[in-house]
Amino acid sequence: MKRANRKIVMVTVALMAVDVLAVAAGNVCIYSLAVLTHTSLTAWSLLTLLVFLTGLVAFIRIPIRGSHRVRANYTAAAKAARDARVFGIPGGVRSAAARFGAGKVEAGAQGEESTAALLELLLGIPGTAVFHGLQFPGSPDADVDHAVSHGNTVFLLDSKLLRWGTYEWRSMGDRDLIVRSDGYGAPRSNAMHVAAAGYRYLLGPDVEVIPVVMIHGRNTSVGPFSISKHGVHMATAEQAMERIGDTFAFALEFWQDNPSVRAALASKLKTFGGAEQSPT
Repeated sequence: MKRANRKIVMVTVALMAVDVLAVAAGNVCIYSLAVLTHTSLTAWSLLTLLVFLTGLVAFIRIPIRGSHRVRANYTAAAKAARDARVFGIPGGVRSAAARFGAGKVEAGAQGEESTAALLELLLGIPGTAVFHGLQFPGSPDADVDHAVSHGNTVFLLDSKLLRWGTYEWRSMGDRDLIVRSDGYGAPRSNAMHVAAAGYRYLLGPDVEVIPVVMIHGRNTSVGPFSISKHGVHMATAEQAMERIGDTFAFALEFWQDNPSVRAALASKLKTFGGAEQSPT
């Protein structure tokens, strides 16, 4: 990219020099015509002004267009660098619409895409990588919606797009249940603690795996029981992003990159269009 931008600068300077020479040559031609026709230079003033203004406009536009190209190169390079740290495609649950119902699947896909857009904001923190659609341990159908890693810390995220209300955890035996605090609606079983256990085994004891259910939806909030008995956090999108961002930012002074974590997570990406995914 630096070489391309240097070339743009060199071409810009050369074009500006050519523009100046062209204006000078135009004025020489006008002077020569005045001498050959035995007329006063005043008679050629309009043409002289036109040549000058044309050259001035070109002189101004050349560096502007060059700077636009340089900025476009930087933008493209930044996008490529960010894309290199994003793995998988959000919203793959849509492939299971026939099995789970279009409405439920679409809500799940919208929640995943909303989370994916937010997670890209974390790529401004060096060493952060984002993953979409990972295999759920021990299940050929279900998936973990997202993971975001930084050094030896991994957040596993389950996206939920819910209607208005306050949500929190209840427990029934070994099951974690998402319920609305006012008791409206049926409890939603959630198995993120199982996914967290599987990925802790995969990544090893030195890697901290934090499971989070991220709630999207207008006028939604999280009640006082925001951590299940199995250690799964529940948070609104704003709360979850603040928690993840603060965790990664706090670790910047002493974190160490761990490519093996990224490689292990990338190896668990699902291929959409193959096995169906559960929108749980």
